[in-house]
Amino acid sequence: MKKIIGITGPSGAGKSIVSKAFKDIGARVLDTDLTARKIVEIGKPAYNEIREFFGEDVIDERNEINRKALAKIVFNSPEALHKLNTITHKYIEEEIKEEIKNAKEYIIVIDAPALFESGIDKMCDKIICVTAEKNVRKIRIMSRDNLEETSAEERINAQKEDEFYITKSDYHIENNDNEDGLIKRAKQIIKEVQSE
Repeated sequence: MKKIIGITGPSGAGKSIVSKAFKDIGARVLDTDLTARKIVEIGKPAYNEIREFFGEDVIDERNEINRKALAKIVFNSPEALHKLNTITHKYIEEEIKEEIKNAKEYIIVIDAPALFESGIDKMCDKIICVTAEKNVRKIRIMSRDNLEETSAEERINAQKEDEFYITKSDYHIENNDNEDGLIKRAKQIIKEVQSE
């Protein structure tokens, strides 16, 4: 029987570091950001729906989805973000279910910023949320995604408050300090999850 762990939280909080701690003990990590890229490749149903709804402004010279242009639209409009999620979540869920079915590992981790909004939380046995102060996240996002301060702030403002994640999760890790502390806490949770 596979054990499925969901890892969620806002952008820049440190989810990927927690996922890596699980990967290091042999868990299979499914990253929904990578899945989201896969489902919007040219010719896929999600690609066609996005192009139809958002128009040619989000298509680049290679006919691919221009992720930065799309992000600019959706992080400035709750309606546009909701529409994008409506299009993509069903396809992401399908892909994740397929990957879980084919996985050989006992522990499977789903790294998903929109774990609850997509309904993927219903597949999980346990959920861990990672949060951090907004200013800390802003610096991380700017550095990681090579973004201007305004774009990083738009991204943060488009996301849910920490309480949204904390109240729905089994474990909460606050990650304002160094990576060592985060990894130590992740390892404690891994031990608890393995012993259940």
